[in-house]
Amino acid sequence: MTTAHSPLHDPERDGGRWVPPLDFALETARDALAKQADANIHDHRATLTAAVVLDIALRNLVAALDRQASR
Repeated sequence: MTTAHSPLHDPERDGGRWVPPLDFALETARDALAKQADANIHDHRATLTAAVVLDIALRNLVAALDRQASR
């Protein structure tokens, strides 16, 4: 039995998105870390929410750093 797979990140779908300024991305990443630090590892929904929130914050931070480095 196979399960349909839909990736969390698809470069073709997500490639043309807005990139936040570095200071905003860093602040958002710090906020996400602080808010998700108390997520209950035994709560599937809390764990999934934390993973998605942190994935988004990390991708935004990396994109902002890449943009800063290319200047």
